[in-house]
Amino acid sequence: MGELRIRALRKTYPGAATPVLHGIDLDVAAGEFMVFVGPSGCGKSTLLRAIAGLEPVEGGDILLDGASIVAQPPGERGVAMVFQSYALYPHLTVAANLGFPLKMQGLGKDEIRRQVNEVARSLQIEPLLERLPKALSGGQRQRVAIGRAIVRRPKVFLFDEPLSNLDAALRVQMRLELARLHRELGTTMVYVTHDQVEAMTLGQRIAVFNGGRLEQVGRPLELFQAPANVFVAGFLGSPRMNFFKADLHGGALHTAGGQLPCTHAAGAPTLCGVRPEHWLDAESGCGLGVDVHAVEHLGDVVIIHGRLVGSGESLSIKRAPSASLPQTGQRLWLQAEARHLHLFGSDGNILPATP
Repeated sequence: MGELRIRALRKTYPGAATPVLHGIDLDVAAGEFMVFVGPSGCGKSTLLRAIAGLEPVEGGDILLDGASIVAQPPGERGVAMVFQSYALYPHLTVAANLGFPLKMQGLGKDEIRRQVNEVARSLQIEPLLERLPKALSGGQRQRVAIGRAIVRRPKVFLFDEPLSNLDAALRVQMRLELARLHRELGTTMVYVTHDQVEAMTLGQRIAVFNGGRLEQVGRPLELFQAPANVFVAGFLGSPRMNFFKADLHGGALHTAGGQLPCTHAAGAPTLCGVRPEHWLDAESGCGLGVDVHAVEHLGDVVIIHGRLVGSGESLSIKRAPSASLPQTGQRLWLQAEARHLHLFGSDGNILPATP
């Protein structure tokens, strides 16, 4: 099965002024690929280690298929963890590293060899079985670390930033490998990362953490298109969502640099948000005025950086390389479709659009 339920989980490190986990409640369905994402120090790795039994907790419960595992030792929880550092035994061959958990279970040599060969085939590391870890590349070491978890046949796989030590091209390749493994194994996977690209491409659902609290849980596009608050809106997306202050009245958002049509009910939102890809060009004197101060050519996209006229708030705009591009010092006029405007209240939470 592999259904994971976390209830009111709390953790505070000795000497710390505030908890690192503030009563986390979260459900992970059997067979789901769940990604924990958030900035460094937000509590995502601590929660993963608590699930694995490597971090004691002060309160709350962790249930696997309905049974509490919070008091069980790590080896009896039915979970397997893949670490950022690979954690391979340097004096053992790849085959011995893969077979070590099976040896600890008391399996015979023939059965260990059969299961090791089976996992090596699935990970395409059969030619590496007699090598030592020092003779492997980073990507090969990570495959071995994943294989060592697979042979244990856990109910839940736990991944703690497993691709952070790899170069960009290899990270893409390993993301595809992990997605394939999840499809083939059908096992519950919980994956921790601070990389939003990994989160958006791997996760069936994403849990966004901030300061030891769970900000929002949902499918990748749900979080991107309908963020619950300013933090989630600003964390997902590159460049981050543009935020600027405005007053809302008369069916429009008013700033010192212009105005945008808006269908929200009249009020005084603390912040407005527009993603860089959702700006539209407007006629001179219409919409918002933005003074360009930098233009970045990134190959497949151009990022225009500017400042909002009147307030000086920073804005970024995405454009295709084939588009008509401004020069540094030029003033742009921008509009945004009402459906792409995000308004946030004084508490930082999203304001619902007017039906």
